[in-house]
Amino acid sequence: MSPSADAITLCQYDRERLSAELIQDIIETHPYVVQNQTICQNFYYTPPEEFFGAEDSENTVDRMLETLHDRSTTKNELKERRRSLQRQNEIMADGSQSFEEKLQSLFELGCERFDLDFGGLARVDPDEDSFELEHTNAPCETFEPGLELPLSETFCPAVIDGPDVSTVTEPSIADTGETAPHQKCGLSTYIGTHLPFEAASDRTFFFAASDSRPEGFTDDERAFHRLLSQWVKYELQQEERERHQRTLYEIAADTDRTFEEKLDAIFALGCERFDLEVGCIARIDESSDELEVELTSDSDETVLTDRTVPLSEAYCQTIASGRETVSITDPVGDGFEGMAAYEEFGIETYLGTRIELEECQNRTFFFVSSEGRSREFSPAERTFHHLMGQWVKYELQQKHREEALRESNERLEQFAYAASHDLQEPLRMISSYLELIDNQYDDELDDTGREFLEFAVGGAERMRKMIEALLTYSRVETHGNNFEPVELDDVVADVRESLSIQIDEQDAEITVDSLPRVTGDPSQLRQVLQNLFSNAIKYNGEGSPRIRVSSERRGGEVIVSVSDDGIGIDSEDTARVFDVFDRLHSRIEYDGTGIGLAICERIVERHGGDIWVDSEPGEGSTFSFSVRAADT
Repeated sequence: MSPSADAITLCQYDRERLSAELIQDIIETHPYVVQNQTICQNFYYTPPEEFFGAEDSENTVDRMLETLHDRSTTKNELKERRRSLQRQNEIMADGSQSFEEKLQSLFELGCERFDLDFGGLARVDPDEDSFELEHTNAPCETFEPGLELPLSETFCPAVIDGPDVSTVTEPSIADTGETAPHQKCGLSTYIGTHLPFEAASDRTFFFAASDSRPEGFTDDERAFHRLLSQWVKYELQQEERERHQRTLYEIAADTDRTFEEKLDAIFALGCERFDLEVGCIARIDESSDELEVELTSDSDETVLTDRTVPLSEAYCQTIASGRETVSITDPVGDGFEGMAAYEEFGIETYLGTRIELEECQNRTFFFVSSEGRSREFSPAERTFHHLMGQWVKYELQQKHREEALRESNERLEQFAYAASHDLQEPLRMISSYLELIDNQYDDELDDTGREFLEFAVGGAERMRKMIEALLTYSRVETHGNNFEPVELDDVVADVRESLSIQIDEQDAEITVDSLPRVTGDPSQLRQVLQNLFSNAIKYNGEGSPRIRVSSERRGGEVIVSVSDDGIGIDSEDTARVFDVFDRLHSRIEYDGTGIGLAICERIVERHGGDIWVDSEPGEGSTFSFSVRAADT
């Protein structure tokens, strides 16, 4: 061995062949010992000059005390580190606490771990030079949530421009002695982390104190602060995602908004979530190579200066070619240089999805921006966009069905009106000639002839009633009155008065509960209740009819029920009773046109409700319909 050269020597000793005294000397003279394949720093190590030199009890005692102190300090540090990590995990895993409550617990833990006064979470914007304190456990009024300062007058620029964890322990040395925290608030020590977000305000998470800290922060303390910061950032991102998803559900479930109003809210939500400028829905036609922007949040046309462009010149062509969701953050690198979307409109960022629709033109739902984006869209962002696209698809399909149904109903109403109107003239002629035959040839007719004539007159009368009922059915939508608050008690009273003769003749017993006020067409609601009363009296069977009118509040609706103790309806026929001209009984058994309940259903549907019947043969029937309450 050369004394002038550095070297590492690995020595092996056989404990079975060497004495215990010699092994003890060996251990004391080696700085590291390998035991069971583990390298251990030797706390019993004695430098050679002391071990082989003259015996010095004082040096030996100092070395032993120093070893004990180092071991105790290390053990305490490890114990404190484990305790802090355990407490941190307990706070983060506590499902009974809100984010704000957990954050306050972490502030307290960090203050204890770093021996600092308070912790804080602040919104920061380097471009606007703004600092706004969101959360803190500071005991003084100087630092309260809502405090706003110029960012340049805080310690936070060191975090934003520096490493992931930055510290200030002596402001004058750190060249931050002129900042507001040091001069105005008396802060001298700081440890903080910058939390950047793509679609939300950046934050800084920090701890601070008024006393200086010349010894600085250890690597363990920096690592612990970094761990706390990572959890805070994750929770903020999760909270933001949940807020966006909750907002999306609230928009979709809002029945008071039109589709266009909901879509405007969806566009605004998407622009915020993805940090993009404009949301759009466009019709696409691959056969004619055409894209037409149908709906957009870009009302001023600041980005989309032309609503109709060749599909081959738009980023949407990638979706039209079969890909469901497409994101573009590098148009030149993705091969779109020279395309109108990039060259003419200057669109740097795009996120879109294809919407396949039945029996109508397909669409694309997308967001764009004229500003570039430094990173790709995350899976969470793409999933959220897909979720929004599914809602848009459902709404477009529903809108298309409603438009088709409305057009079909309009044609049906026109046909029913024309048919019933045109049938009245020949029917009047038939009735007139039958009346002439009855008046002029009555003496010449035998009993069979008179019977035939009665059949003809009865048939003409039934046809007249059916035509009038058909006219009424076709005019429910077009001849209805405006909706207004309606007192159902007054409507029932009018119905009872109109049917007073039938009620008295059948000795009907009618019980009416106290009924609420609803919103609707008074005359049409009266028509529904009068029809249900008439049916309850007509289909009574034996004995006097017993009828009960009741109501029940369900959210924003009122359920009105008319119950009787009549002949009842078989469960298989409960849907048929609302069909036009579909009768369950012959005219000999019960007279009528067979369209009354169909008119009731149409009226209730006009009011945005449903009508149904619960019944069993021989057990009576309960007809119920829903209508909007007047106080909603």
